[in-house]
Amino acid sequence: MLCHVTRPDSVVMEVQVDAKANGEDCLNKVCRKLGIIEADYFGLQFTGSKGENLWLNLRNRICQQMDNVTPCRLRLRVKFFVEPHLILQEQTRHLFFLHVKEDLHNGHLRMGSEQAEELSALLAQAEFGDYNQNTAQYWYSELCGEEPSVATINSIISRHKALEGSSQASVEYQALQLVSSMEHYGVEWHWARDANGQRMAIGVGPEGIAVCKDDFTLVNRISYPIIQIATQSGKSVYLTVTKDTSDSVVLLFKLISNRAASGLYRAITETHAFYRCDTVTNAVMMQYSRDFKGHLASLFLNENINVGKKYVFDIRRTAKEVYDHARRSLYNTGNRDLASRSKSSQHSPSSCSPTRDDQQDKDLDCGSCHMSRALQERLQKLREALLCMLCCEEEIDAAFCPCGHMVCCQTCANQLQLCPVCRADVEHVQHVYLPTCTSLLNLTLTDNSQLRSSNPAPIHRDSSSPHSCSPTEYEHKLCHT
Repeated sequence: MLCHVTRPDSVVMEVQVDAKANGEDCLNKVCRKLGIIEADYFGLQFTGSKGENLWLNLRNRICQQMDNVTPCRLRLRVKFFVEPHLILQEQTRHLFFLHVKEDLHNGHLRMGSEQAEELSALLAQAEFGDYNQNTAQYWYSELCGEEPSVATINSIISRHKALEGSSQASVEYQALQLVSSMEHYGVEWHWARDANGQRMAIGVGPEGIAVCKDDFTLVNRISYPIIQIATQSGKSVYLTVTKDTSDSVVLLFKLISNRAASGLYRAITETHAFYRCDTVTNAVMMQYSRDFKGHLASLFLNENINVGKKYVFDIRRTAKEVYDHARRSLYNTGNRDLASRSKSSQHSPSSCSPTRDDQQDKDLDCGSCHMSRALQERLQKLREALLCMLCCEEEIDAAFCPCGHMVCCQTCANQLQLCPVCRADVEHVQHVYLPTCTSLLNLTLTDNSQLRSSNPAPIHRDSSSPHSCSPTEYEHKLCHT
């Protein structure tokens, strides 16, 4: 199967996959060609029969979701927007910048005049380089919605001249930092109608759901903690919301098609899980439906058979898990300057010579060797988990209040106004005391010394995994996650 994947810069990539391939196979091939490890931030989008923008479910077959038209036309898009300082790869940050630039050109993001002046200069430096009166072009009208005055143009030019010598990567990072502070950064818009038939825009973002009119005038803002249940049935999506009086009210959104309603339902659930949860729950991971053939097979053959199974969600990791996974992957591939800048990564020449402990390890039996490696891997993961996710040098010793996330050291935490995990406002930073890496190292060394004096039995792991089946009407609870 031939797939034409369009990047945010309008470059089309040809990807050849198997006829029964899942969407994940296609995305992984695209990311490998681009050299991107942080693939969880991206998704593949296509246009439905009624013009709606739909996300390809990466866990299901491509042929089940799109018409049998060759080649399949897909778009590589950023599905989950995160803060620029959480992006480890320059290639990933560049695709974020291209996506944001496209949204700015289409007028999806609006800002004030001062922000528009600064961003216009940054975009010009990134696209044209140092200031040249013959080539410089500015995006002020697209950003602000009005034509710039002579004074505004002169202000943009002076800002552009001040950026002389700045590299493209540096300017793109500054532009992303500026755009990430805007209200609608990372918001995915869906067009729907309410119970009265009024057309509205539903914005699903990291902090909640924004209900707006046609002109994007805010009507209602729904935060995730007050959403009890999200349900999709046919072309309708229902939200059960808790009011201030502890009463519940059901909000109805009618979309243009069943697939568009499923897209809104997926966006609400997956966005909530990605930004607000520590891990993706099994109830979200294993929710699926079956076609008629698969339903008959499950009744007469085996309940856990995979015939006709279609997963509802394709989210695998939360924002924190994506960051940790990318950092470990970069560390394992040798990019230790991005993955970990700890001082312990510097090795002395004497560390390459074999030690007495290494010679003793060779004499251990097979079971002891496997256990020793497992303990060393666990120690490495513990040390990485206790490192500050911002500076990657100090250990975690601060908690954000009131959200309670612990991801960085106190020095970095005091410089933040928003939590880097859930983007909630930080009222104050609480100093906490966690086990140090030194104590964990001593504990593991003690375990290793005890291991050498014993012969452990082999460990047997249960490979069975739970399965769950959902009815035709999907339901997902958000309030207690």
